[in-house]
Amino acid sequence: MRKLLSWLIISLCLSACTADVVPRPQEATFPQDFFNFRVKAEGREYKPVSVYDGGCIVFVPGGTDLTEVVASFESSGITAVTVNGVAQESGVSANNFKNYKKGVDFRLEFEDGKTQDYNVKVIDTDLPVVTIDTDKPGKITSKTTWRGSSMRIMGENHKMTDIGPAEIRGRGNWTWDKYPKKPYALKLGNARKVLGMPAHKRWVLLAEYRGFIGNPLAFEASRRAPSIDWAPRGRFVELVLNGQFQGLYYLCEQIKIDPDRVNISKDGGYLLEYDELYDERHKFKSSGFGLPVQIKYPDEDLTDAQMDYIRNFINEMEAEIKKIGLPGGSRYTEYLDMDSFADYWMVLETVSNYEAYKPRSVKMSKGLDGVDSPEGTVCKLKAGPLWDQELFLVDKKFNSKDMYYYKYLFKDPAFVQTVKKRWEVYKGNILGNNQYEPFLDYMEDIVSTIKVSANRDIALWGNKYFTLSGEASAVRGGFVSKIEWMDREIQKL
Repeated sequence: MRKLLSWLIISLCLSACTADVVPRPQEATFPQDFFNFRVKAEGREYKPVSVYDGGCIVFVPGGTDLTEVVASFESSGITAVTVNGVAQESGVSANNFKNYKKGVDFRLEFEDGKTQDYNVKVIDTDLPVVTIDTDKPGKITSKTTWRGSSMRIMGENHKMTDIGPAEIRGRGNWTWDKYPKKPYALKLGNARKVLGMPAHKRWVLLAEYRGFIGNPLAFEASRRAPSIDWAPRGRFVELVLNGQFQGLYYLCEQIKIDPDRVNISKDGGYLLEYDELYDERHKFKSSGFGLPVQIKYPDEDLTDAQMDYIRNFINEMEAEIKKIGLPGGSRYTEYLDMDSFADYWMVLETVSNYEAYKPRSVKMSKGLDGVDSPEGTVCKLKAGPLWDQELFLVDKKFNSKDMYYYKYLFKDPAFVQTVKKRWEVYKGNILGNNQYEPFLDYMEDIVSTIKVSANRDIALWGNKYFTLSGEASAVRGGFVSKIEWMDREIQKL
């Protein structure tokens, strides 16, 4: 493509308005040189969030009327500007930008008679916008190979924050293999605060293709449990990847050892995952229950001694769990943190998690003996944090009471009493008290915030699985009665 010294400014507004815009030429090839425009809405101008070869995307506040958008432009070296064959007059001609998939093509005719189309999309949203441009063009197709990129975030008041260099790759299992909308893992060049969340390098973009509110609600349900120290924080965002609008994503913290996440020692601490896929590098099958135990951390630097330690620890713990109720008793509480396992079970049942029993994505952690526990003691295994909850269900049945460890734990009167005692605290946190708003109010805030974007996302991807209104209605109609049912059943234990 030839390099042009000319530029065109487009001010897009809701009515026949004028714009005083100072051009900002960009050092790039056509058409980036050619277009340097603003979107004007409600008296304020907005820059393009994503500029790519052949077009750009501009985000304006949610609720902006896009049916009568006027372009104000200046041109040099251009003999005509048309849209659908209609000549465009600066500050006068209006176009309909309602179709966010198609956008509006501005056809530019040059002095030599050649023409070039430049596509402009205008999308209204009140959510943050994440833009990622990879060093190499094309779709992200690998879950193992990181691809270099640059990342920016449009936050409150349309303020753009340059996150700097980052790497991106695919993630997930079923969601990656089966659905058209892909989830991604992010690794920033430096630890950065993101949308108010504590600084870290590692983040996740969840596609939420089977349900928008399942993960956010499950994470919030976890936060309200008395002894679950941390659950991933996140924000809904609009994603633009390599100039292509991808719709609604949930940008959240990845499970990592960190003072602001899983707060245990990196030197000697473990992150474990029980998962039937059994596809991690470091793994073993437990001797007592035959469970697929995968070591998420340490990973690269795991030593044989560390592997032997955690394998022996899990195997010894399982042997003690199987002794519950037998003559001679069990020492399982020397290995397993009873409070966290009680809380984790309550959360699993509250959100109707149907994956843990397989097991799938069951996370656990163990800190360093004598450091993350009192001096001279063994640091116990903790359950959680919860992960991977696409669907938030309200069915009135226990999904996890009879799964592996819990099948035995509920035979111990001490564990049952722990559950009953902690349930009273958790129930209050869920239904609402001085510390927490009612859980359904929390859900309604999410639904109100993402409604427009969620409906647009469903249309963008041709998603036939669900609607946001149907997803929320099911929770709204059955959640309180589910908690009441759990309350009665737990008292019967």
